Amino acid sequence: MAAAKKSWFLYPIAWRHKLAGVSDGFITNQSLWDRLVFDGARAKVLGHVAATLRAVVVSGGALFYQWFSVPYFLFSAGQIASDLLTPARIALSMPLVNAFTHPLVAAPVLASHPLDLQDIPGLKVAHSGPPGVNVEVKLTGVNDDVVEAGGNPEGNLLVRGPPVGKQTGLEDYVHVAEAEEGWVPMEARASVLTSGAFLFI
Repeated sequence: MAAAKKSWFLYPIAWRHKLAGVSDGFITNQSLWDRLVFDGARAKVLGHVAATLRAVVVSGGALFYQWFSVPYFLFSAGQIASDLLTPARIALSMPLVNAFTHPLVAAPVLASHPLDLQDIPGLKVAHSGPPGVNVEVKLTGVNDDVVEAGGNPEGNLLVRGPPVGKQTGLEDYVHVAEAEEGWVPMEARASVLTSGAFLFI
């Protein structure tokens, strides 16, 4: 964004047009405003990769992955701040996936859709999407009174499925019964929205 702001005359107009596009539910890097403002800024920051980058995945691990000569970067960032989502989508002009990963699970536990452009106000941390492929998720310790009053379910996150490894040393853990049924605690508390998005608290 700092590189884009150097185009002081066109940047405010480009920002408004790109923001309107994201608000209407679409994202593109082929617009007039990309060619005039954001393409040059991306090239200054990302170098030659800017021309071939197709998506950005934010998760707990750092990895560069190349698939059929199309690079995908997975940045080490843990959970991305909610107020950075829209500026990142505008600056990068490409799909951004927010994933929750865990060392015991060989696939993303939760991942937002590449074209999920929700911007949920009032959150510190950006939402993650629904459970990944072949992963079953449940919340334990949910306060039923809050849910019956119309609130979102909130509790301890447990997962199971083929990509989930077994955890040892659970003798003193509160979820021993669930562990015997294949449920593995993620040692995280989450809330689930009616849209299916998960929020970590």
